[in-house]
Amino acid sequence: MRLLLLLILSVSLAACGTNRAVYKSSDFSQKSSAHQTIAVLPVHITETGHVPKKVSIEDVKEANEKWSLVFQESLHSYILKQTARNRKGQMVSFQGVQKTNAVLREAGLTTADVYNKQPEELAKLLGVDAVLMTTLEKNKNFSDGVAYGLAAGRTVLNILGQGTAGSALWLNASDINMNSYLYDAGNSKLLWKTYRKGGSSLPSNVDDLVQYYSNWIAKKLPYRS
Repeated sequence: MRLLLLLILSVSLAACGTNRAVYKSSDFSQKSSAHQTIAVLPVHITETGHVPKKVSIEDVKEANEKWSLVFQESLHSYILKQTARNRKGQMVSFQGVQKTNAVLREAGLTTADVYNKQPEELAKLLGVDAVLMTTLEKNKNFSDGVAYGLAAGRTVLNILGQGTAGSALWLNASDINMNSYLYDAGNSKLLWKTYRKGGSSLPSNVDDLVQYYSNWIAKKLPYRS
């Protein structure tokens, strides 16, 4: 009996922790009722910390741009899978990442440019009813003397079948913070948010971390498709 009570308490605490990691506006149902198409934007990665002499800022930006697209593709896939299982929430469709990125490229926008614009402006450009914007903030890039961003560039090659089979790419994920925001196209209002602060329980392999965050966001997104 005592063991059962402890189990129930543990589950309740875990549920509370999960709820604290999600915000949903009081008028979400009203606003989302008009949503038909959602765009999943590339992930914006920002870093602070020491950069080794042999690594340029341009290298970091280029690698992170590649990683942001890998993350976007993973997130989009997890969202499609998860929302197909969801029986609650507004039914919507998600714009293909190829179209999203093609429109952004044609407008001459990098990922950094995208995150400097108003969500309603991006939604109008993409022809969608809401945009999902996700950020990764890493406080100590190259903490091991190895750029996880550069490793991410190699991850892209691995995904395309051009990397070394079985290669593992590692990073210190304890100082990475993730935030994901859903904005309405009408007035850029924040309708929903989830976040995950860094911790020792996070995967240290780059590919596993991308999948972890993608699954985290997708499971909490209040839509069905």
